[in-house]
Amino acid sequence: MKIGIIGNMNNAYFSLSRYLRDAGFDCEVLIFNNEPSHFHPSCDTDSDEYKFYCRVVNWGDPARFFFDDFDEVRKDIEVYDFLIGNGPAPAYVAKAGRKLDIFMPYGYDLYSLPFFRFVHPLRMPAYLKTAYYQRKGIREAGHIFMDRTNEKFESIFKKIDYKGDRIVSPIPMVYHKEYENGFLNGNSEIHGLDLDKIRKDHDLIIVQHARQIWKKLPDYWSNKGNNKLIEGYAQFLKSDSAFKSTLILFEYGTDVEVSKQLIRQCGIEKHVIWMPKMSRKQLMKILAIADLIIGELHHSWISYGVIMEALSIGKPVLHYRQDDEYLEDYPELYPMLNANSVSTVLKGLTYLVDNRREVQLIGAKGKEWFLEYCVKRTVSNIVSIINQKKLNSASA
Repeated sequence: MKIGIIGNMNNAYFSLSRYLRDAGFDCEVLIFNNEPSHFHPSCDTDSDEYKFYCRVVNWGDPARFFFDDFDEVRKDIEVYDFLIGNGPAPAYVAKAGRKLDIFMPYGYDLYSLPFFRFVHPLRMPAYLKTAYYQRKGIREAGHIFMDRTNEKFESIFKKIDYKGDRIVSPIPMVYHKEYENGFLNGNSEIHGLDLDKIRKDHDLIIVQHARQIWKKLPDYWSNKGNNKLIEGYAQFLKSDSAFKSTLILFEYGTDVEVSKQLIRQCGIEKHVIWMPKMSRKQLMKILAIADLIIGELHHSWISYGVIMEALSIGKPVLHYRQDDEYLEDYPELYPMLNANSVSTVLKGLTYLVDNRREVQLIGAKGKEWFLEYCVKRTVSNIVSIINQKKLNSASA
């Protein structure tokens, strides 16, 4: 069977393709023409091998839905026996007369694209048409792979009225093999930052590589709670001023300038390092020197890009997770430090200082969880579905 993965947000689906290819499947990735450049496969590997099975197509932007050539869409997907999609893939596949075998949403494609929303009047017809076909494509998908989310987000999923087979399973967002065997130890200078020197000069390195979004919110779900980290870190510095620590943040998101202003107000500029938006293969080297990775501090989640990147290389994480929302889906949850306020951020940072060895073990256990539930279980479930379709096709 020839497998086509449509869409590559967060490079998560390029990672999935590599796991499926490792399992012996003929798998290719079609990249939408409007996907962010830092999510191109070249940003997630030092090998050129991806060029043999990944390519950018001439469609995929919902704002251009009326103008895209669907004969070309049909031609691009007709060579595949099995389709996995994300982003607006359900809409494009449905309009082209096909059905996704698996829909693997990353968020925006589920909470926004299938529904009416206000956009520029000139783009409104295209987005309305996209919403109609997005709902149709999601409802017609054979299976949906979607990790458990918080109660409010689950209510949005229910509005789709999907009657098929939902499998609670995270996307294997990171191909962990890329970042093993010494990859993270080479080239210690990233965008002018000498990682070896930073590590040598500090007792504690904290990294948050989530987008800076906490004040000018494009939508309800984008709030990362970055301000809670900044204020909590400022309080931590006051409580242990002799401790040599630094916080590494990234110039990524709508609230970078607002965050910089808050940092000035807190008087902690000399303890914060700002880095530009960068490729994952560069980012992972910065994560490798961190003592703690900070995720989202506003909404409760179990899996998303920031957390998966940290877990995949055995780094401990601090973010917000309401455990009772996820326990029935997993026999165990990855260990972590939990925070969703200034005071709990301070508590988590203080705990790290007092329990360094224990927190390191939290990171190691987190990688075990990632390999078991994000890679082994998810890939195994997908392989079973592919093989079942192969059997059904052979007997038809």
